[in-house]
Amino acid sequence: ITLFNHNFCFAQTPIKKIKEFNAGEIKAATVDRLGNFFLVLKKGRIQKYDANCKLVASAKIQPDLLEPWFHPGIFSFSRSQKKIIRYGRHFENPVSTELDASWAIEPYLVTVRADNHIWILDKADASLKHINPITGATVSEFSIDTTQFLTRPNFTHIREYQNMLFVLDQNSGILIFSIFGKQVEHIKKAGIRNFNFVGEELYYASGNTIQFFDLTTETTREVKVEGSNQFALVTDERIILIDDKNRVRVWETPIAKID
Repeated sequence: ITLFNHNFCFAQTPIKKIKEFNAGEIKAATVDRLGNFFLVLKKGRIQKYDANCKLVASAKIQPDLLEPWFHPGIFSFSRSQKKIIRYGRHFENPVSTELDASWAIEPYLVTVRADNHIWILDKADASLKHINPITGATVSEFSIDTTQFLTRPNFTHIREYQNMLFVLDQNSGILIFSIFGKQVEHIKKAGIRNFNFVGEELYYASGNTIQFFDLTTETTREVKVEGSNQFALVTDERIILIDDKNRVRVWETPIAKID
């Protein structure tokens, strides 16, 4: 098993296409820390593939947010049902938790924390709440400064990574907060469909490039790739590209050690 290691960086171009397929209309895509990748299909199914593109698990669910990073569990959130569900690594043994009405007025996005607590984005007041779902306690709470937006925000995704919280507004870009609620960065780029992490970097697809943002140095770089893509996933062995026609292309990628 190969884990992501921040002591490595990626070659500037993929070197060999190993697979190409169409899984259907794709709503979202993400990876876990072992290099497996997940496709959330609009027809109401999630497919999990290993690094060799073998389908290893599938589930008939349609979450509003999927977070498989904290292996081996898979976390999902359903907005309409107002509940979170935790699965085993093959979507077995689901454990549901209903969101208590006292936690948020309008729970719009929910993600899992490294300590298995949750973050809730309350759309009613643009606040972010750290909740202990076992005790029901609100551990902390802070508000997003909405005066910074030129247009009404369209929040579509949140994630915690390396003691930071990331909020995607498709109209303005990615907001980055410290775990204590201070906004430390705003990556201003409209139209981002999703983002992910590898090592010390955040990345997202942008046309025929993958844009990288170093969380430590705040430096940026880009990798040019084939075609124009709505989603891109990066692991220590693969780059997975998903274009506007839902064509999935998986590339082998060499890694080079940082000097």
